[in-house]
Amino acid sequence: MKVLFCHRVTPVLRDHYRSSLPEGIELIFPNDLSDSELQRYAPDIEVAVGYKFTKEFLDQAQKLRHIQIPWTGVETLDFELMKRYSNLTISNSHSNSLAIAEHAVALFLSAAKKIVYRDSVMRKGDWSTRYNDVTSQWLSRKTLGVIGYGAIGSKVARMMKQGFNMQIYAIKRHPTTDQTEEVDFIGTLDSLDYVIKKSDYLLIALPLTPETKGLIRERELALLKPNVVLVNIGRGDVINEKDLYDFIEKSELAAVGLDVWYNYPKDRKKPLVKQNSPFEELPYLVMSPHSAFKVESREIPFTEDIISNLKAIYNQEEPQNRVNINEEY
Repeated sequence: MKVLFCHRVTPVLRDHYRSSLPEGIELIFPNDLSDSELQRYAPDIEVAVGYKFTKEFLDQAQKLRHIQIPWTGVETLDFELMKRYSNLTISNSHSNSLAIAEHAVALFLSAAKKIVYRDSVMRKGDWSTRYNDVTSQWLSRKTLGVIGYGAIGSKVARMMKQGFNMQIYAIKRHPTTDQTEEVDFIGTLDSLDYVIKKSDYLLIALPLTPETKGLIRERELALLKPNVVLVNIGRGDVINEKDLYDFIEKSELAAVGLDVWYNYPKDRKKPLVKQNSPFEELPYLVMSPHSAFKVESREIPFTEDIISNLKAIYNQEEPQNRVNINEEY
């Protein structure tokens, strides 16, 4: 079985893949990732590991039966194009879910306890936040709403339930029987308003799809409790940007943590990028630059799902984390 890696893979990871997979799997790591070079390998491969594919590549890849996305997000795929190739299956990877879940909990704690706000003031030698009327939020025995009870959302829920005895109200595309036993409530998007209203803490952990883009707007934000703590570690555009900014600016009690955004640098050498709204001016907002995945020694652990799926396909078994091409996640 020939596997083509269509994204940059470090020498350390190349060695790890080779030592972790059966000899019957031939791994191809092109140094040149241009479209023309990838197309040269296309006719002979059965699996492609990557995140963006052209029609020319897919037309030439007559033996291709599976695409493995090397991370969680799949919005870089052209799903209208993918639908033309009915023989293809697609999987993504959730090996980074624990790192992102830990980061989400850190954002909840930092936002709820006003850590960044108080830190920024005290760096000027100013102790006024000890004496003013701005208070922190309790976490213990509160209700956490999880919009997107998948690999990340379920881990956050488990941490908050075990650590702070929280009640968990969850939303999932297709709830399963075992998940109903993990939480206090689980429903589909039909129950979105109900979960939003119940939540003292609200986690957005949804992928970006046609169904979820702009899912949270002014109407949904108006349903939140006045002192809610909201964290988004899914995708920025799940929440309408202007509506989110207006909600935070007008709220006197709510706290928010964001790791996902609307405008991103196109070149890592030019990292200065502003959002369309001045989020940096909001004192009770905790921000991080889509960096939840950046944990120490992450390279090897993040390959677990890819290796597991390549073994499954080689052994003619079903790969995990299948993407629904019609639902685009």
